[in-house]
Amino acid sequence: MQNPSGATQLLISLKSANFANPIYLVNPKYAGKDFMGYTFYDSVASIKDDVPIDLAIIGVPALKTPSLVEEIGKKGIPFVHMFTSGFSELGKQGKKLEENLIEIATKYGVRILGPNCMGIHNPDSNLTFIMPMQTVMDTINRDDIRGRDIIDNQDGLDLDELSDLLSTEKLINKGKVSFISQSGGIAFTHGMISQGLGYSFSKMVLLGNQIDLDLLDFLRYFGDDPETKIISMYIENLKRDGNKFVQLLKEITLKKPIIIWKGGQLQAGHQAVMSHTGGLAGDYRMWKSMAKQTGVILVDSFIELTDMIQSCLVYSPPKTLGTAVISNSGGTAVESTDIIERNGLKMPLLSQEVTNKINQFIPEVNSNLKNPLEFGGKANLEQTINIIKMLAEEPQFSSIIMTASPEFIIFRGGVSIDDYVNEFANAIPPDSGKLLLCITSSMTMFEQGVKMNIEFRSKSLPNGFVAYRSTEAAAKCCYRLWEYGQYLEKHR
Repeated sequence: MQNPSGATQLLISLKSANFANPIYLVNPKYAGKDFMGYTFYDSVASIKDDVPIDLAIIGVPALKTPSLVEEIGKKGIPFVHMFTSGFSELGKQGKKLEENLIEIATKYGVRILGPNCMGIHNPDSNLTFIMPMQTVMDTINRDDIRGRDIIDNQDGLDLDELSDLLSTEKLINKGKVSFISQSGGIAFTHGMISQGLGYSFSKMVLLGNQIDLDLLDFLRYFGDDPETKIISMYIENLKRDGNKFVQLLKEITLKKPIIIWKGGQLQAGHQAVMSHTGGLAGDYRMWKSMAKQTGVILVDSFIELTDMIQSCLVYSPPKTLGTAVISNSGGTAVESTDIIERNGLKMPLLSQEVTNKINQFIPEVNSNLKNPLEFGGKANLEQTINIIKMLAEEPQFSSIIMTASPEFIIFRGGVSIDDYVNEFANAIPPDSGKLLLCITSSMTMFEQGVKMNIEFRSKSLPNGFVAYRSTEAAAKCCYRLWEYGQYLEKHR
């Protein structure tokens, strides 16, 4: 490994994750020396043969990769992850280099992931490219490391300087979500942010330029993987027949949701895709058509991707578009109504019977007991939960969108965040088929209030509901779930 920053990052990630299998470092410049507990070899061929090697990670300059793949093939290593960039994303010369690599790899039966990618995250084996957050922060804050060539430094091989960065072990939690990405940065960010949102990954894979193993290979794998309940993707381009891709999507979406964020939707984005992965993005109208044909849930941003993953983890598709809204104020109620109806949901009125029941403890003066519901700040937590239970019994509503203000309720009612979350978690019987979607709304911008909202959001998913950032996010997710449910009803 001769790419200092990339190779060292991957090694730190593996070390921090307690990767238990042997790791061999190859760099003839440092042959025989130790680094972080591992020994450098002068070549792949010189590595001892008593333990079979399953994977080779390449981080050398692009022009050196063909000879190295040849050496890996002779060693009998079946898989190569190419971290190296500088191929078809740079033009015709890089494309010819890719073709040369495939010719050599085919000769020895070697399969290639990449090039130009960060690899695989697999909690089962602790194989990962994700560094612990504390390690990342320590690295950024250390003057003697930031911006320097960590391995090939002017003082020789003073490799003990990284030892303190490994003090925080990376706990790899195993989840139900798989993620396929053509961006290492997005995958790395996703791996870090998901923990705060309450979900983890069964596996993640970075595709890079897809000169061999590609999107279809991994989509087929995750479709059959019993540990993956939801497949999520960030895609910039396809390298193989689109018809096969569509057919595979049709087969899998009947078993589990597939969420796709398509990068490079507009003209400038097309150009960015070409420079990033060396492929064409394709007309986004075709992707929208594909989603309707296959039941794929298409989203437009990273935030929408995480929102939709959370939604699919805890909610079944609503049976109808009928939605009840509980809001904090009259103005917010009007805004919420516009947003919800603009995003395809319907807002039927409450029955007179339920309106009368609510009116027994919430006066109609300075309130709205129709739909949306707004109580002018007069409802406490117990009354709000009772109203949610009543709405859940109304047949015209499949979903209830509730604006939640943790600090207002806690300061006013003296309950804890855990109590607040627990009340929402048990407001609707799980067998009712009704959805309760929360929107976090901060009454203040004080630090304590912001922290309460963050804690509320982080605890919502493990307790069976989602706390969204906005009414629009909740409405979009609810409508997309309904669309997916309609597709399943039609094609099952």
